[in-house]
Amino acid sequence: MILALAALVRGIGAARRPLQVDEAYSLHLAHLPLRQALDTLARLDVHPPGFLLLTHVLAAVHAPPAAFRFLVAACGVVSVLVLYAIVVAWHGRRAALVAAFVAAVLPVFVFYDTMVRMYAPFDTLALASYAVLGLVYTRDGLPVWQRRMLWTAWTVLAALLVWWLYLGFFVLAAQAAYAAVVRREGLARTLAGTGAALLTWLPQWPVFLRQLPRGGLAFPGYAGHELQALLTLPGQATIAVQTQGFGAAALGAAILAWLWLGAALSWGLRGGAWRSLAVWVGVPGLLTLLYGVAAHKLLYADRYYLAAAYWLCIMTGLAADRVTAGVGPSHLRRPLQVAAVCAAAVLVAAGLAYAVVPSLYTADWPSVAAILTRQGRPGDLIVFEQGSPYWVLQGGPALRGHPLVLLFYRGQAGDALRLARPFRRVWLVLFQWSPVDPDARLLRGLAAADHAVGAWRLTRWLPAETVTLILFARGRS
Repeated sequence: MILALAALVRGIGAARRPLQVDEAYSLHLAHLPLRQALDTLARLDVHPPGFLLLTHVLAAVHAPPAAFRFLVAACGVVSVLVLYAIVVAWHGRRAALVAAFVAAVLPVFVFYDTMVRMYAPFDTLALASYAVLGLVYTRDGLPVWQRRMLWTAWTVLAALLVWWLYLGFFVLAAQAAYAAVVRREGLARTLAGTGAALLTWLPQWPVFLRQLPRGGLAFPGYAGHELQALLTLPGQATIAVQTQGFGAAALGAAILAWLWLGAALSWGLRGGAWRSLAVWVGVPGLLTLLYGVAAHKLLYADRYYLAAAYWLCIMTGLAADRVTAGVGPSHLRRPLQVAAVCAAAVLVAAGLAYAVVPSLYTADWPSVAAILTRQGRPGDLIVFEQGSPYWVLQGGPALRGHPLVLLFYRGQAGDALRLARPFRRVWLVLFQWSPVDPDARLLRGLAAADHAVGAWRLTRWLPAETVTLILFARGRS
């Protein structure tokens, strides 16, 4: 039933939600010739090529766009199953069922497990590596050949992790630290497998060095208040996805998430639970955070902490298991059980909301395309500030016959104004534009030269997914 619930909410989101700009970019790369796609990834992107190779295979067999979405959603469902296997091996069925239930409906998974990006498949690989390692540590009576097969499987997964997402290094570091601290008998094999995985990754080293300065949202336009980002991160990485800058909603979600985290830790980390490999699933998230602070990179985006969200599911399972087992003061058991049932109901409602409520979807690009197609005239200039929506709209009728200007970096607003001067009609598409043009120089410049004859604001509850279109014209146009 839990797996069916996980499949339902992800399937609804995969079928209904408009394509997100990063998803469109992934699909664009997948359909390029492989050599060109790999070169683009190395020069302009910040990720290793594992996910690109998978999507390129799908593109080569002419898979429809929906196939990409549902493949990623299937990875999300598999992750729930693997999470259950990890927890049941270390803490029993009751804790595992609670952990799997939370993971099935947690909004951050409902959102990112339907996005054609590398995050959900990476989570599946990471959890699978923990599950295989857990078999080695919990099955003492395994024959030698089976243990060797498990260590080989874990090494293969370790190699896939670092080829899939650079966060894989933190997963390997966490697993090596667990062996060094808790299970020293496995340290030699863990280090050997890690070394073998890194040897397979060595050809990526020059590309990694080129990408490193760009990775982790290390762009000046995304600079923000670090303390605020850290305080709101637990809420955004669990129950209130992409609510950056949403004021009271983001703050309320952060408070709830911190209270949830505190309760899960206080009840779950008892009786030597830290010796469980399942508890160490959260260490990669901690390493990611520490690296982001030390390197002054904005590694505070919710999608970088999906493994930490799975860890919170595990800790919730452990805490619930202790509460239902009657551990703790007797006068608190009944209120805690009632609170747990209420929290579960709220969690299901939140997960379903991200699956079925359009205001919690990604930007409404189908409506943008319809407006441009219906209201546009041949020769109208379309300016994208910033330029990533181009990947969503390319190939369709909305951009056909229109010259385009795409802004990606600060300082390009002046060039865009200069290029717009000869045109009598200019469409300005505003989407996540403040990092590119924080002073609204382009908007003010177009308004000073021309007058706005139409404006459309396509609002989402997620601030980053709202789109505004403005049509500027001069004379009788």
